[in-house]
Amino acid sequence: MKQEDLWEKESMGYPYNGGPNMVKVFKGAVKNELEETVVQQEMASYLQLDNINFLIGAGCSSHIVDGTELGIPGMRKLYDDFFKENADFSAAGLKLKDRFDSNLEKMLEALGAIQVANEIVAIDKDIDEKIDTVRKFIRSKIIEGLHGKEVLSIYKDFYKRMISESRKAPINIFTTNYDLYNEQALDSLGLPYNNGFTGTYKRKFNPASYKYAYVEDMNLSKEVWERVPNSFNLYKIHGSISWYKDEGDIFEKDYADIGSEDTVMIYPTPLKDRTTLMVPYSDLFRNFESSLLKQNSVLVTLGYSFADDHINRLILNALAIPTFKLIVFGESDAITKLIELDDKRIIVINSDDKIHYFKNFVEKIMPEQSENSREMIDMPTVARIIKSFEEKK
Repeated sequence: MKQEDLWEKESMGYPYNGGPNMVKVFKGAVKNELEETVVQQEMASYLQLDNINFLIGAGCSSHIVDGTELGIPGMRKLYDDFFKENADFSAAGLKLKDRFDSNLEKMLEALGAIQVANEIVAIDKDIDEKIDTVRKFIRSKIIEGLHGKEVLSIYKDFYKRMISESRKAPINIFTTNYDLYNEQALDSLGLPYNNGFTGTYKRKFNPASYKYAYVEDMNLSKEVWERVPNSFNLYKIHGSISWYKDEGDIFEKDYADIGSEDTVMIYPTPLKDRTTLMVPYSDLFRNFESSLLKQNSVLVTLGYSFADDHINRLILNALAIPTFKLIVFGESDAITKLIELDDKRIIVINSDDKIHYFKNFVEKIMPEQSENSREMIDMPTVARIIKSFEEKK
């Protein structure tokens, strides 16, 4: 069955009534009401494709329960928290509280604009220090949220449900997030992944490593090697809390060494687009673009509101490829504009009970983990076997 057949076969064409276990699915501008199980079947079919890509946004690392943030807060919550600590924060002679639609990202963009204008006319002589204050605050909140057990559990479940005995092609994970939830989940599950860094003692960014493949056998007499199943490519297209620059090269810190000092991250500023043309971002965005432009490529977006123009342009450019498909889980003004494009290759999915939230997506839309894949994950490692043997002595 072709990918679009399930949508066509099961779509009822009735107005959405927000019933239990029902999901709003927009195929182009046409809205349909589908059962969760139908969308889950469709997602399972996409996960069998060779060119499947995920874009993970900030919404995936935020998890609020009973009003308490258990992960990393979004920009609106960061804005509120920032002004609790910096009530009189100002720039260019203006107090900035209650401006910028309570969005710290927009405020940082405005500060960046003042910084650029400062080169022509002295507007605020302390603007560099003020921008640094906001950046340090963002970094500190990311570090505080790195240990969210509930969020890590969701990420682990996300990767578990992608495991398949038959899957040989790596799955591409692109993320705008600076945190380490993807790395922690993959490490804890023992799944092989490539994040663009090579080396052991001092891990250095090497974009050529994305061309490397994990193989089953090192027998050089073989003409064809079998890929290791269930591997991933991880692209952190806005940088990471664990990256640092040394003499022009990018290196990766050990988890225990991450502090509040400056790191390699793209902050929202008027120069954001220009930053993506610099190392390492130019290599990461080039891989993002080339992955989308492959034949029969599918991009699934999660927790991404389409607020980054430099990313949106690459996604929309991919629509020039007839076989490209975009599947968006979310709600925002920008996503509404995607629906209004009325392109049937753009599928937007959400619901009144927030099926598009990362936890709900993983639990209700990602396919159930098979018994065989569960055994692959739960199989004791050599270290556990040795430890168990020694304890029995």
